[in-house]
Amino acid sequence: MANMLTYHIVPENLAEHVFNVKLSVPASKHKVIHLTLPAWIPGSYMIRDFSKNIHSIEAASPSKEISPVRQVDKQTWRVENAALGLEVTYQVYAFDLSVRGAYLFDEYAFFNGTSTFLEVMEFTEDSATPILVNIVNNQLARNWHLCTSFTKQSVVEHNGDAIHTFICKDYQELIDHPVLMGVVDKHTFEVSGVRFHFVLSGNNETDLERICNDLKPLCKHHLDLFGGLPEKDYWFMTLLCEDGFGGLEHRASTALMFPRFHLPMRSETDVIPEQYQQFLSLCSHELFHAWNVKRIKPEVMISPDLRSEQYMEQLWIYEGFTSLYDDLTLARTKIINPQRYAEILGENVTRLNRTQGRHKQTITQSSFDAWTKFYKQDAGSHNHIVSYYNKGAIIALALDITLRQLSNNRYSIDQLMQLLWSNYGIKNIGTPNDVIQTLCKTHFNIDISAFLDIAIYTTMDLPLDTMVQTIGLKLNLRSRASADDKGGKANKETMKHAFGATYKDQGSGVVLQSMHDGSPIVQAGAQIGDVMIALGHWQVNAGNLQRLLDNQQTSKVDITLLRQGRIIRSSLPIAPAINDTAYFTIENAKVFDAWISGTVSQ
Repeated sequence: MANMLTYHIVPENLAEHVFNVKLSVPASKHKVIHLTLPAWIPGSYMIRDFSKNIHSIEAASPSKEISPVRQVDKQTWRVENAALGLEVTYQVYAFDLSVRGAYLFDEYAFFNGTSTFLEVMEFTEDSATPILVNIVNNQLARNWHLCTSFTKQSVVEHNGDAIHTFICKDYQELIDHPVLMGVVDKHTFEVSGVRFHFVLSGNNETDLERICNDLKPLCKHHLDLFGGLPEKDYWFMTLLCEDGFGGLEHRASTALMFPRFHLPMRSETDVIPEQYQQFLSLCSHELFHAWNVKRIKPEVMISPDLRSEQYMEQLWIYEGFTSLYDDLTLARTKIINPQRYAEILGENVTRLNRTQGRHKQTITQSSFDAWTKFYKQDAGSHNHIVSYYNKGAIIALALDITLRQLSNNRYSIDQLMQLLWSNYGIKNIGTPNDVIQTLCKTHFNIDISAFLDIAIYTTMDLPLDTMVQTIGLKLNLRSRASADDKGGKANKETMKHAFGATYKDQGSGVVLQSMHDGSPIVQAGAQIGDVMIALGHWQVNAGNLQRLLDNQQTSKVDITLLRQGRIIRSSLPIAPAINDTAYFTIENAKVFDAWISGTVSQ
């Protein structure tokens, strides 16, 4: 169409993982245009420089006259002689197996618009320009099905190719609909007037019907909480893999990545293993984002500049609140029982307790620094930063308890989410930093600022032990039982002495992978990357190190380290194991059940 931007994308080479893209730019007043690709994708707050995968950009006029193309920065190209229209062709290298990028191989193709579709800056700045998208199933992918939340306009067969055509109102819509092409398993179900499409890549033995039956109550919970979803269709698109994990939210879909054999097979009808619970929690999390961050969002995210970092303090609301609801919804819909949910809460508290960085970084700082710290972690990060997912979920739990206490159980976080939706999400108004304080004061007549001042602007621990008593729980602490002990359950067999590092077998000893500030191994002068060879006069390995340490009867023990070819001898102080492992016991099942259900007084 003459006055529309048109993108034509086709798998070009499966072995070399290349898409060909043709961008047709209509005639306009612009003699010169600039093409740019986002540096990051909404929902993943890290500069990823997708433009590095763009190759061989060329441009020509309708008369086939070559137009000069000059790169002006890492992600922007200047194209001349554009007034009469242009046809821009380029290639995209697609070998990023993640939910954030583009990936093409012999089983399927997956791509986000942020990785594949160059933006014409002048057309975006002038006004919203309609966009036509042609996605081609060619001979390389002739048996593939195409799955996307784009609103389909037509499918045309041409020389054995299937050309799928879609229309978007602007570039922001264009990049919010990931595409999966391949051999897929698909099941559709309807909940409260919304059609949900669940898709798995590849032929497999997964019990698709069971997954969808388990998803139905999760979807209904979220729809009921917010009063519906402004979409007729929603897509769960899952890329099956060997050991990957992830999810990325969009307004009408989510892209998921999950290990193939962690999902239930057709013969496994009654068991809900922990790994499958994690998948359902992931689906719950990403669907919740269709409201909380895709529509309810910080001010800076209403029209974000995708070329550079967009700093914000509110990710504790958007990821933290969502992280509370993902597992809570499994309990509310009885996919898991209250005891299992209490275990999950214990695991979450344990994770926070073991993060030394909670004493150095506030949750608002964690959000602000997501671009440079949270998404770029190293072996020492746990000593310096805190997760706005993990601590944000615990703050959300404490906020709910506080609201209930201050209102005599009339208000909860459910009502708060509904206010965020009605006052901001529906109206497409960005939330200010004090949005929670303002809503609670205005609509609940509750001054929540004292609680939030401590929770989000300081590094103080919240008094969870007393707070959870009001919802029928008791918080217990113990030392860990083993290196892979993630908490959540009582355990009589626990470590006696502290070590303070994670490690794995390597050659003649164990290599130290990360260390906790102030721990015995740090006091002994060890460093990350050291190979610990011996404790006392015994050679150590991953299986015996803690046993040898727990057996010590003295105040210190000699250790031998190997560092960059040097032998280092030191002494390890013997100290009691830290009680950083949390678990909850249900003291009042009736009260806890009522809290899980979201019950409030009328």
